[in-house]
Formats: sequence, structure tokens, C-alpha cells
Amino acid sequence: MGILIAAILTTIVAIVVIGALIRRLSAREDRSVLILAFFFALPLQPLAFYFIRLPLHELLTKWIGAGALLTAISLFYAPVTEEAAKWLALGVPSIKKALKPENAIAIALAVGLGFGIGELWFIAERLTHSPQLLGLPFYAFTGFLTERLMVCFLHGSFIALFFKHYAEGKSIGAAALFGVALHFALNFPIYLSGINLFGLGARIWGPLLVIYVSLFTLAMFAFVNRLSSGKARFGFLGDATCPECHQVYLRSFFALNLLTRRYERCPHCRHWHLAPVRQPSRDATGDNGEKA
Repeated sequence: MGILIAAILTTIVAIVVIGALIRRLSAREDRSVLILAFFFALPLQPLAFYFIRLPLHELLTKWIGAGALLTAISLFYAPVTEEAAKWLALGVPSIKKALKPENAIAIALAVGLGFGIGELWFIAERLTHSPQLLGLPFYAFTGFLTERLMVCFLHGSFIALFFKHYAEGKSIGAAALFGVALHFALNFPIYLSGINLFGLGARIWGPLLVIYVSLFTLAMFAFVNRLSSGKARFGFLGDATCPECHQVYLRSFFALNLLTRRYERCPHCRHWHLAPVRQPSRDATGDNGEKA
């Protein structure tokens, strides 16, 4: 039961956190297509695994046999089959019709979120058959939660450029290969740890993988932020509109909280001012914070 509880918690956290990012990158009229993209992608990972990856592995094993060549080829199973599976979302007429340069990143992240949650439950189900994990409490799977949360975002970031180029009518070949390469770059160190490269052992490889995946996720967030012209970046305290220069800025923790107002500094004009704690949603305002 521990892994199942952990899977439920991870699903909730992923939907809340990544859902907030998707909401920020989309307009209200995009909500229905985002929900469709999410649910369409949910079964794609198990389907790709059972109907493409496993048959492909059996076929290659018969052709070339087990050995170094098959091991090398198997490193590309997940990058190729999983990225191709996510591209199928563009074959859904409603998604294809609604796709625009303005919402391409949000739709890509919605597909990635659905794909990642489907993969999360696929892995959780397989872990329930592991005897050594039986009886462990849910909090013993915090590593599972953290890793899967990052992967739910990364799956969308891998196809972000592909979806954006498709929406803009650009060539998608290079963008497709780029997504596969990113996926391979994420997985390759895991393979190196599996063969215990340099004899470092699990005590060294474990922390190294955590650091690598964390830095990789931050780099991909910066990439998505750039593709979305800076709209992906948001603070835990939300944003505010400067009463002097009228620029929107992310609120900092370094401020004086006066219950209904905050004495804080605008990073644009660099002036300190009192700003209301509650301000109109960005969805209802223009770029300068005034009503659109």
C-alpha cells in the first residue's frame, strides 16, 4: 500500500504544480484542449511499452542475439518510442486544430503531464510485485515522488520545441531529433550507474544521479521559459504591478508584510512602494497590469 499512496500523492502534486505552470502559459479558451491532451496522453507510455518496445526487443533479440550491440540499441528504446508516442497527440483533430504558437508550449506540457502520470502508475504497479518493497510506508518513497514529479515536467519539455515548430509551420525534423537526444541525455547516466562505471558504487552514483537529474530539470525549465518568452517563470508569492512604472514583477520574499499590503521593491524601476497583497489575475490584465 505504501507505493500506491506515494503514487496518489505524486499524481496530486504533479497536477497541482505542473498544472499551475500550464495554466500560466495558456488562455481560458485553451482549457478544454489542454484537458483533452492530458487524458489522451495518459495511456501512451504503457501502450508504447507493451505494443512497440517489447515486440521490438524480441525481434532484435532473434535477429542479432543478446550482446553488446543489442545493449547499445536498447539505450534508444525509451527515447525513440516514448517521444514518438507523444507526437501522436498532434494526430487528434481537436488538438491539431486548436494548436497555435501561443499555446503550443502549454499543450506540450499537458501531453507530457498526462504521459508522465501514466508512466508513474505503470512503474508503481510493477513495484507492487517487488517483495522487498512490501510493507514499506509511503514516506519511504519520497525519492519516487521527487523523481516522478520532475519526469512529469521533463516529458513535456522534450516535445515543447516540436510542438512549437509544428504550430509555426516550421520544419519539425530537427525538433523531433532534439527531443529524442534530450531524452537520451536524461537516461544515459542511469545506464552508467547500472553498469557501475568507474566502480563508484551505489553510494556515489545515487547522489550523482540526484544532482544530475535536478540540474537537468532546471536547465529544461530555463529552456521552456525561453520558448515561452519568459512566461514560464513564476514565483511562489505570485506577481504584482508596480504603481509607479506599471511593470509586472515577481514578488520576492524580501519585503515587509503589513497584512493587506506589502512594502516591497520593484525590480524594474528599483523603487520601494506599498502594494496590495491581492491584485487582479494576470488573465484579466494586459502587459502593464491595467485592464485589457
